[in-house]
Amino acid sequence: MPITALGFLAVFSIGCLVALKRPYVGLLLYFFVYYMHPPGKYWGSFLPEMRWTLIVALITLVSTFMHEKELGKWFASKQSKLLFLFFIFILVQYPFVISKTWHIEFVILFFKMFILYFLIVTLTNSIKKFSGLIITNLIGVAYIGFTALQTHSSGRFEAAGLPSINDSNLMGIHAIPILFLGGFFFLSQKKKQRFWLLVPLLFTANLIIMTGSRGAMLATALAGIITLYFAPKMMKGQLYKWAAIVLVGFSFASADLIIQRFETTLAEDSNQIAEKSAESRIVIIDAQLEMFKEHFLLGRGHRTTLLLSPYYISEEYMTQTKSGALRGSHNLTLSVLNDHGLIGFLLFLIIILSCLKQLIAIKNSNTASSLEKHLATGLIAGFFGFLIASQFSNSKVLEIYIWLIAFSVSFIKLATREDNKHE
Repeated sequence: MPITALGFLAVFSIGCLVALKRPYVGLLLYFFVYYMHPPGKYWGSFLPEMRWTLIVALITLVSTFMHEKELGKWFASKQSKLLFLFFIFILVQYPFVISKTWHIEFVILFFKMFILYFLIVTLTNSIKKFSGLIITNLIGVAYIGFTALQTHSSGRFEAAGLPSINDSNLMGIHAIPILFLGGFFFLSQKKKQRFWLLVPLLFTANLIIMTGSRGAMLATALAGIITLYFAPKMMKGQLYKWAAIVLVGFSFASADLIIQRFETTLAEDSNQIAEKSAESRIVIIDAQLEMFKEHFLLGRGHRTTLLLSPYYISEEYMTQTKSGALRGSHNLTLSVLNDHGLIGFLLFLIIILSCLKQLIAIKNSNTASSLEKHLATGLIAGFFGFLIASQFSNSKVLEIYIWLIAFSVSFIKLATREDNKHE
C-alpha cells in the first residue's frame, strides 16, 4: 500500500477519535479529507470505498451537539435565516421542476452544505480558530498545486480529483478565494515566521495558472485590481509592493501560458470567434435568457439549462451524451435564475450582498484591528474573485460559495463581538 494511503488512514483514524471530544478538530479534518479525497487519487484504489467526508461530517456534527453549549447562536445572523429560506424554497419548487431526480439531488447536496455551514459558523468561535481554517484550506489547495506540478506535463490541469470539481475551470474558481484569504492573512502577520506561508501561496497561485482557465485568470486579476482600489489606506502601500512582486514573478513563470490562452479567445477567422467553445457560450447565454423569460418567477429546477437545451440551442453547439444532444450552463448567474427563478436568485444575491456590506463596514471601521481589516479585505476579494470567475463557468454545485458565506458570517460575528477585543 502506498505511504500516502497509509498516512491518510492514520490521520483520518486519529482525527476521528479526537473529533469525538473536540469538534473543531473534526471541522479541520473535514477540509483535510476534502482535499485528499481518496476516490480522486491513484492511491485511493488501495483503500476501501467509503464516504470519507460524510463520515467526518457526521462525527463532527454529533460531537458538536455533545460539547457545544451555544448551538442556537449560528441562526442569529441574517445570512443564516436567508440560507434556510433558500433551502425551504428549493423544497417548495419540487412539484414544479422538470426533473424531480436532478432536483432532489441538488436538495440533498444543499442540505449537506447547509449542515457544513452550521458547523463552520458554530465551531469557529475565535480569531485563532478562524486563522486555522484559512491555513488548513491554503495548505489543502497548495497540495493540489504540488500534485499538479508532479503529475502534469502539458496543457490544462484537469485532474484535481476533488468532489464536484471535474474540470480546470471549477478548480480555478475554488482556488481563487483561498488564494486571496491566504494572501491577506499573510499580509496581516508581522512576525518573520509568516514567510513560510509564501510556499503554499505560490503553489496555489501557480495552480490557478496551470488550470489554463481564462475565466479564473481574468477573475484573479480583476479582483486584485478592485481590491487595490477599495483597500483601506493603511494597507495600500503594502499591497502595491506585493502586487509588483507578484506581477514580476508571474511574468517569468507563466506569461507564455497566460498570453496563449487569451490569444485563442481574441483570435479572428473571417470576423468570427475562432474557438468554438467561446462562441458556444454566447449562444448558451442567449438561450438561457429566453428560458428565463418563460419561467422567470419560480424557475424549473436543477439543471434547467441542460434539460431545455434541445429546444433553445442549435444542434451544432450541443454535446453528444448517452441521453442525446444536450448542453449545460457555463454561467452561475443564469443557472440560478433559470433553476430557481427570480425568487431564488434574489435570496442568493441578498445573502452575498449582506456579507459584502458587513465586511466593507469592518474594513472601513475605525475600531477594527489591523488583522480584522486584512481578513475582511481578503474575504471581499475572495467574493469578487468567485463571482467574476463564476460568470464563465457554472459553480452552483461547488462547496466553496457556502464556505465563503460561512467564513464571512463567522468572521463578522467575531469582529463585531465586544468581548473579542479582549481575546
